[in-house]
Formats: sequence, C-alpha cells, structure tokens
Amino acid sequence: MAIKYYVGAKAFVYNTKLKKFLTIKRSYTDTSAGMWENPGGKKEINEDIRDTLKREVLEETGIVVEKYRLLYATAINEERNPFMIIGFLVLTEQENVELSYEHVEYKWVDKDELFTLIDRGMKKDFIESDIENIVKEYE
Repeated sequence: MAIKYYVGAKAFVYNTKLKKFLTIKRSYTDTSAGMWENPGGKKEINEDIRDTLKREVLEETGIVVEKYRLLYATAINEERNPFMIIGFLVLTEQENVELSYEHVEYKWVDKDELFTLIDRGMKKDFIESDIENIVKEYE
C-alpha cells in the first residue's frame, strides 16, 4: 500500500541587512508548546507549494516573501503522520515581525544561536543544504 503524505513548506528566513536568521517560538496553546522553529505549514488543496511558502511566512511573521530559493525536500513522521517538507531559503531586509496567535516570541539570530534553538532535523537540513555558504552569495 502506498503511503499518502501531507506536504508543507518550511522557511529559513535570512535577513540580508542584519545577517541573521529568524526563529519563532510556538505558543503555549499548541502540542509543540515552547519549541523554537522556522515559519511554515501545510499546503492547502490545489495550492502551489511556492504559494504555501508565501502564505505561511506572511501569516506567521508578517514578512512578505519576494526572494526565495528552493533548498530541499525531506520526509518526516513517516509511521505516525507522513509529512513531506519542502525547504526554502527566504531572503528579506524586513526586520519587523508580526507574530500570529501560533507564536509568542521571535528572534533574529546567527547560525550558532539558531542551532541551540531548533531541533536536530532542522539543523541537519541546514547543514546538508549548505545554507551557511548559500547566504554568503547574497551578502
């Protein structure tokens, strides 16, 4: 039997002026309460994955996505809740973040601090996608 996956977009948001990454903290009304993560979420029916990226980043942070780059695709939670994540690098100069009800805090951080906050799966995606060197192209 074929596995049916949910599909979603996740963004490593990089501010080219600050030279820092955005991370956001889940609200305490959620099963992932208090966890730091990158903006993103599930694709809606008949929605292009790039539109999912733009919608989710806007909804969760107030940042309008104009410049982005496809980075990777990875499967997670294959036994319980099969999910395919499409990862993007989003470039912005916008510093102001307007959080949705899903999040309670945000930080602009360097790579080292980002790695102390996000989960090991996101760290692995960051390293394997060579994000540290990719952002240097935009500085």
